[in-house]
Amino acid sequence: MKPSERFWTASNVMSLVRLILTVPLVWMLWHDQRWTALMIAAVAAVTDWADGRIARATGTVSDWGKIIDPVADKVLVGSVVVVMTIKELLPLWFVICVVLRDVIILIGGIIIERRTGQITPSLMVGKLAVTAVAITGMIAIMQWSPFVEIGIGLSSVLMVLSLWQYSKRFHGILQQAQRKTR
Repeated sequence: MKPSERFWTASNVMSLVRLILTVPLVWMLWHDQRWTALMIAAVAAVTDWADGRIARATGTVSDWGKIIDPVADKVLVGSVVVVMTIKELLPLWFVICVVLRDVIILIGGIIIERRTGQITPSLMVGKLAVTAVAITGMIAIMQWSPFVEIGIGLSSVLMVLSLWQYSKRFHGILQQAQRKTR
């Protein structure tokens, strides 16, 4: 199916809402308003869950959405985990891993787009990794210590798997593009 060229679609608006929710979520975390932060995080998680489904169901998958959705995820998750590290709710090494993974995937996506003109959608394992990080963050907000460690472990495994899958995909796309130019 050819991507829609429309910007203002229901799914893109949901991704933009998630991006905007970063500000009040970070604010609430910074000011130790944990329950409000948790509610905002839950709304953000619902928009993340629903946006792609709505785009596919309505035939409005767009190149814009392939950009806005992962950017919203990365800005929200990155901002939140940094604040949570400052507030000592998550360990620094974990936050470095989350941010580094996102930066690597973002740079890979930019390289693919520049070399091939192709905008690659998120992978399911990437979505699972982001979901695991989000759930871990919500558990950490509530300071449920034993479960935070489990969430960090699961998130770490999924982040490694997703980075490997993205690397494999990017390598394949670049190889295919190189073969076409021969």
